[in-house]
Amino acid sequence: MEASQSALAAGSTASSGSFATGPAAGAREPLRVLALIRAWGTLTMLSFRQLLWSTNTLMVLFPLIGCTLFLLRRRYDQIAYLPRAINAFSHEFVILIFAAFIVPICALAYATTSIGGDRENRTLLFLLVRPIPRSLVFLAKMTATLPLVLGMVLGSFYLYCRLAGAAGELAFELYLPAIFFMTIAYISLFHLFAVTFRHSTIAALTYALFMEFFLGNMPGIIKRLAVNFYGRSIMFNLGLEEGVDLPDPQWFEPVSVTTGANALIWIAVGSLALALAIFQRREYHDLT
Repeated sequence: MEASQSALAAGSTASSGSFATGPAAGAREPLRVLALIRAWGTLTMLSFRQLLWSTNTLMVLFPLIGCTLFLLRRRYDQIAYLPRAINAFSHEFVILIFAAFIVPICALAYATTSIGGDRENRTLLFLLVRPIPRSLVFLAKMTATLPLVLGMVLGSFYLYCRLAGAAGELAFELYLPAIFFMTIAYISLFHLFAVTFRHSTIAALTYALFMEFFLGNMPGIIKRLAVNFYGRSIMFNLGLEEGVDLPDPQWFEPVSVTTGANALIWIAVGSLALALAIFQRREYHDLT
């Protein structure tokens, strides 16, 4: 709370310079910019701590621990033939469990609550009535979420691959770019959910667990609406030369690595731009 007040006070200091005119206004402009940067930094750190020390972290730890127990029991490191081990590890764990479940769960747990939590608790009102630009508030929330989700997803992926032995080490080198791009796309998409829907966590959970599954496995081009489809396409293409089997082309025909990566980047950029535009203009009447 003290940090929040400090951030808001910095914003107030910043705004006070905007009413000055002439040479005095020019002299105060650098101070105003510094005050805004300080407000952004304070709000970012406060949001990061709130997200880290929240019940969401405990909720995310349960599936992460479950994945650890699964790998310790499955023992991919004991499969002697490496192509068979990488094929099994890719299909059974990386694509079916980690990419389809762990990545979206980690992203929605923090991306929807970075703004949605303040909206639910109605503390977002105190930020919006202060002279800190809305774009700066959104940027601070996004900046606080990114390292937390990326650290959790990429860190756990590294540990899981180490548990899988040689197949895991090869899978980490192959699939790291796909996991990274998927995580960025999900973070941006769920921020869009947060600024759009009143109960964004429920909407994002429904989308991640049901809509992504059905969209990503439907025949035709409709599967291209799912983030998971592009991530799987990248992984199947990169793993093909290492012995990873492609799924039945009747149900899943992957796009190229370049197309998949570009699609995920555009989903991330488009969702982020749309979320920022909505947050800039929308009046949240449910806060009062």
